[in-house]
Parts: sequence; structure tokens; C-alpha cells
Amino acid sequence: MLGLILPDIGGRKLGFLSRGAGLRLRLCLRGGGSVGRGGLIRALRLLAILAVLLSSAHARAVEMTDADIENKRCFNCHGQSRITDLAPSEWRTMVSDPGSMDARARVAEPRPGLFTPPDALHDGPHADLTCIRCHEDADELPHTALLKQARCDNGCHAPAAAAYRNGIHAEALADADDRAPGCADCHGGHDIRVKTDRRSRMYPLNVNALCADCHKQHNGLTTNGQNKKQYVDSYMQSVHGQAVSGAGLIVAATCVDCHRGHDVQPSNDENASTHRMQIPDTCGRCHEGIKEVYTRSIHGQTLLEDDSGAPVCTDCHTAHSITHASTDTFNRDIVGECGQCHDKPSDNGGLSLYETYRRSYHGQVTELGSYRAARCSDCHGTHDIRPIADPVSRLHLNNRVQTCAACHKSANANFVQFMPHADFHDGQRYPLLHGVWLYFIILMTVTFVFYGVHSLLWLIRSLIERRRHTTRKARVHPQAQGYAIKRFRKTNRVNHALVAFTFFGLTLTGMPLLFSDQGWAKVLAGALGGVDNAGVWHRFFAVILGINFVIHFTGMYKRFRRQSAKLLLVGPYTLLPRMKDVYDCLGMFRWFFTGRGKPAFDRWTYWEKFDYWAEIIGTLIIGGTGLMLWFPGLFSLLIPGWGFNVASVIHGYEAMLAVGFIFTIHFFNANLRPEKFPVDDVIFTGVVSEDELRHERPAEYHRLKQTGELSAMRVPAPPRWQRTAAIVVGVTAMAIGMSMVALIILAGLRLI
Repeated sequence: MLGLILPDIGGRKLGFLSRGAGLRLRLCLRGGGSVGRGGLIRALRLLAILAVLLSSAHARAVEMTDADIENKRCFNCHGQSRITDLAPSEWRTMVSDPGSMDARARVAEPRPGLFTPPDALHDGPHADLTCIRCHEDADELPHTALLKQARCDNGCHAPAAAAYRNGIHAEALADADDRAPGCADCHGGHDIRVKTDRRSRMYPLNVNALCADCHKQHNGLTTNGQNKKQYVDSYMQSVHGQAVSGAGLIVAATCVDCHRGHDVQPSNDENASTHRMQIPDTCGRCHEGIKEVYTRSIHGQTLLEDDSGAPVCTDCHTAHSITHASTDTFNRDIVGECGQCHDKPSDNGGLSLYETYRRSYHGQVTELGSYRAARCSDCHGTHDIRPIADPVSRLHLNNRVQTCAACHKSANANFVQFMPHADFHDGQRYPLLHGVWLYFIILMTVTFVFYGVHSLLWLIRSLIERRRHTTRKARVHPQAQGYAIKRFRKTNRVNHALVAFTFFGLTLTGMPLLFSDQGWAKVLAGALGGVDNAGVWHRFFAVILGINFVIHFTGMYKRFRRQSAKLLLVGPYTLLPRMKDVYDCLGMFRWFFTGRGKPAFDRWTYWEKFDYWAEIIGTLIIGGTGLMLWFPGLFSLLIPGWGFNVASVIHGYEAMLAVGFIFTIHFFNANLRPEKFPVDDVIFTGVVSEDELRHERPAEYHRLKQTGELSAMRVPAPPRWQRTAAIVVGVTAMAIGMSMVALIILAGLRLI
């Protein structure tokens, strides 16, 4: 039986054993003929070899599929690696139409794409497919030199192919764009794997690089005006991109999660998954819980009404450059995101919600870089924003204390009456605030117009008098006379130094808040270590000012105890206004216009008294409102929250009035008028020359001379270096102050 079987196996299955050989082997086994012992041994050896080969062939026959058997006709050529290096003449003998071969086939250069390992498809989704299932025009061999594009829609991937044909990639392909991707460009050719396979091009950890390699080649702008190349880098640095490439998370959003795989559409196409009306659904595929909250919010409800202006995920989070929503940077920037929609004037033409927020303390410090102040989302919520009348809203009257208490632990029913979006320009909705603002506008206008004209006329008259009296000797300093007249005690000078020190400190740390939208304000706040540090310094200078206030009134009290109260209240030493001050003021204007009858001033002039009382009253106003704003929880036990709105207006405008007056009018009266230029050093040294006292304050000079007090007030002249130091300090202070005024004016005129 074995003799009958083997030839049959050899002839039809093994291929190397002929029927005659099988017949000879059968004869040997029967013992016929003259084989002998040696022949028998050889026959047994041959039988052993046949047994081994038979078992191997049977094993291969079991492993090979029908597709393998069918594909053997293709791999006879394409399964041999040397096909890539064949000469052009050999390639021509392998195709049915050698005349149609492209130019590359006529050049002796490697073509690695012709080689496909026979096992290339074994562990992929196409393991059971034959070559001609995709390469239909290779059914007959030899096939043509140029095969058509392999088809994926011939009964296998018809839905995906239909979706692809509706996408922008197919459109680019139809326009003969050689960068347009086809099926194999994304999924691979013979190396295709299911997308859950780590080796697959479509695996979540691989697909982003696949898309990026192509889209980095794009130039120009997208339909929404963005640079195409920047999209790739923006995504790679985003929270999604970093989650994939950095953390290796396969659940993070990739390109195909948002743009889909086959029917990729431009974002302005209503069918696109990235069209703004589809964005919540697209993002909701991953962020399902957030989508549910958003859908119930006022934004989500507005979108459901087919309002394309309703904000969607990408309006706040952006599309490709998404950052962690928990970072300080994101939370600070969210104000600007909200402002894109809420920067529209109110119904009565007032400021927008964004603008009123920006002008509030919260908005000012946020604009300057603080991460601590409340932003839109802290009060209104994020995805759960509801109308204020909604009982679920964070800003509903029943929930407001809890919302404010997230930052202000001592918040109470009074506290939450604060109006975060109050507009003091709006007299209809905020009449009290508007009235306070209007008062300061009138006060500042009257003050600056009166003293501005006063200073200008004084400057003109002084220049005229200097030109008219050219023979008059110049101002005599104490050093020239060898002695001086004492005018201020050491306490007075220390008191003034502290006032100047705190005033400059409060100005430099406070003005950036009022002009937080200006570049110079940001630079100044940064120079102080950031707006939070500037706030600490501001409070420090406020404490020093309060201490100085106590020192001043303590000194006043001691003077009242040492001297006659009548002398200090109604006499020439009083700082209270007198009728003489009115006459002196009128006399100065007469002198301005006629050059005759300049008033004879005594210890204090009317403008010096104005400076004094402006400083005292201004300190009380600014200090009082500053304490209210510093300790709102404490003061809310006494006043309603809208009192802090009033305090903010008063504090800011009183500060601007003080800064504008001191750095212009006061500087002119004390230092910049021709008689004193460049600096009046009396407040530094405490003394004046007798000649200056006689010329500037003739009434005081003659009174002191008549009473004999003048000689007792003579002291040695101060060293010359004090004069030099006074000039350096004074000029520096005036340069800083006047620069600040210039910046404020330019900001007010919107010129910077």
C-alpha cells in the first residue's frame, strides 16, 4: 500500500519525487530484483528522509490559507526581495505592456515599493484577503506596468469610502493636490493594522504624528484666519497633545476624535464636527458630564434655540491650544474670553459688563497680572452659568453670600449688596454713585482751572518783573550772608519728609490700579514685584501716613499747650482761613494784571493754607475710604455693600485730585516759579536768608523785627552740600511726579 501511496504523494504533493522513483522504492521494499543489502539500507535512508519531508509539507499545508495559496502567484515575483534591484530590462519582461512603463522604470535604481514580504498581511485585518481583492487589475498575469489605485470600497469599506468622498481630503484629491491623503496614507498599505493595535498608524498614540506630518506642510490661513502651520504646534503643546505625547494617555482627544476620520470637513461647514453648532456634541463625546451641565446652562439653552452667537466650548477653551482649566493663567485669561461676547454697551448706552468689571478692583488687579482676585467664573460659574433669577444660579439672592464667602470669609447679607458691575457714569441706574462722581468732576475742574490760571498768570508776571528789574540782585542764599533765619523746626521737616515719602509711595503703588489697561501701569506694577506686592507696599505706605498724621497732630497739641490758643487760631500764625487771605488772593490777581500792589504776606500765604487743608482733608478722605476697602468684612457690619462702591469712587478720584495738584500746582508754587527755581530748600534745611524773608514775607519780617524776635531766630547758615542735596532730591521728585501726571493725562485722552 505504501508503494502505491508514495508515488502519488511524490508526484502530486512533494514535487521532487517522480513516479518512477516511487516505483523503484516499491520494488525495493518487496525485496525483488538484485538490490542487495546496500540497496536496502539506501532505501531505508530515503524512506526516513521522505517521512521528514512529508511531515514538514503537511505542516505547511495546514498553516497556509486559501488566500496564501492564491497570493503565491503574486509573491513569486513581489515576495522576492531582489525584485527591488532588478535591471530595467528584467522589469520589462515581467509586465504585459512594457511600453507604458514610467520613466523611473527605465532607470537602474532601487524601487523598494515593489517588494512585499509574503507574511505582510498575516497579523493584520486583511490576512484572509487575496491581493486581487484590492488590486483588481492584477487578476491576469502578467499584469500591466501601471496598476490602478488599490480600491477599498469594493464591498468592504463602502460606508467609510462614501464618508471620505464627502470630506475635504477627497476634494483636495479631486483638485490634483499631491498632498491629499488617500486610504493607505492614513491606514497604511500592506502594513495595515486595526486601530487598537499599538503598531497601527491610527492608534491614538500614533495618529497625531500622522496628521501633523502632513499638515505641517500647509501654508496660508484657515477659514477663520488662523495660520495653518501653527495649529499643529498649538495642539502638540495643548493639554490634549501633552496627554497623548507626554503622558501616553490613549483616552485623550486626538485629531480624529474632534475632526472625525473620513468625512473631515472645514469648520465653516454645517456638517463638520467642528462647526460651532456641533462643538458641544463633539466635545461631549469625551466630556459627557460637562456637556450635561452646559446644556442646562443659559449658554447651552441659547444654543438649543439655534442661536449661533451662543458661546460654545471652543470660545472659552480655544480649539487647538487648550490649556488646563485649573491653571492660574487660564483663569486670568477667561476674563478676556467672556469679554468677547459681553463687551457690548448696556441697553441704555452705558458701559458693557466687561468694561464695568475691568474698572472694578477685581478687574484692575486681574489686568495687572494678579491670580487672586475674583474673575467672571468665580461668581457666575463656568459651565453651569444660569440667569440670576434662577434659584440654582450662584448669584441668586439666596446663594450670593455663599458665593462671595468663597473669597471673603466674613461675607454677610450687607456685604453682598456690593454692586460688582456698577457704572458711576450711569445716573439712571446708579444715581448716588453718579452724584459722587459728578461732584469730583466739578471739584477737580474748579480746582485745576483756578490754580492753573493762577500759576500761569504768576509765571508771566514773574518773568515780566525779572525783565523789568534787571539791575536787581539775584536771590541771596544763607551761605552768602553767613547766617540764616530759622523758619521750620526739625519736627516740621521730618513731618514733611514723611508726607512726601508716603505720598510718592502711595502714588506709585496705587495709580497702576486706576490705569490698569495702560502699558506703563503694567511695567510699574511689575517693577514693584507684581500687583500683589504693590498692594502690600500700598498698605505699608498708608500705615506710615497714618503714623505721620498722629505725629503731626501730637505736635499741634503740644503747640496749643505752649502758646496762646488765640494766637494759633486767629493770629498771624494760624493756619485757618482769614479775611486777609481773601484780600491777599484778590491782591495777587491785581498784581498779576497790573504789576502793582503785591500783597505783604505774613507767616502763611493763602495758597500754603490751601495746600495744608487739602492735605489734611484729603488724608482723612483717602485714609477713611482706604480702610473701608482694606477691611470690607469688618465695615460690612456697619454699612451696606454699595457703600464700598461709593468708597471706591471717592478713593480713586480723591487720589487723582491730590496727585494732579501736588505734582503740578504745588510744585510750581514751591519750586518752579522763577523766584524759587529750581528748588526751594527751606523745607530741607529749615532756614531762609534774611533777604528772602524780607522780600517774600514782608509782613512777617517787619513784625518779627518790631517785636525783637528776628534776632533770636538767626542761626548759622547750613553747609552748602545741603543745598546741593536738596536740589538733587527735589529735581528727582519733580521729574517722577510730573512724568506720572503726563502719563495720566495721556491715558485720559486715550493717546497711549
